[in-house]
This record gives sequence, structure tokens and C-alpha cells, in this order.
Amino acid sequence: MTQIVPITEMRNTSKMFEMSENQPVYITKNGYGSRVLLNIEVYNKVKELLLDLELEERYRRSETDGKNEDAQEFLERLLNE
Repeated sequence: MTQIVPITEMRNTSKMFEMSENQPVYITKNGYGSRVLLNIEVYNKVKELLLDLELEERYRRSETDGKNEDAQEFLERLLNE
């Protein structure tokens, strides 16, 4: 079940850590979505997946437009964005 809580709940850090252990917790401010609290392992998996998708998309584009770039420069630029 999706957890949506107001920002005032952030005062209870133990509860927030427990709630976010297995699923994201959506934090609202003034009734609107503001932040997402994630377990660090989930965050790292999402980050890796997004990096993989970005690499794949850029590779496809470089194959079609003929604009290949040095792999080391590409990775440095990508990781610094």
C-alpha cells in the first residue's frame, strides 16, 4: 500500500524509517506532493537502472547520428550531471 504522509510526520524519525523500509513514503507539504523517502538500497538500485537506461539511449543515438564520443569523457560527464 502506498504511504502518503504530511511533512509534520517527519518529526517521528523512527516511524518514518520503519515506514520506508520496504516501500517509498511520499511526503506532502500543504497538501501537495513534495518529497519521497526511500530506503538507501532501493535508491541505489533506481540510480543504477537510470544510469543503465541513459547509457543505452546515448549509445543508440550515437549509432544513428554518427557522433561517437570517448567513453571515459562520457562517463565522467554523466556521473557529474
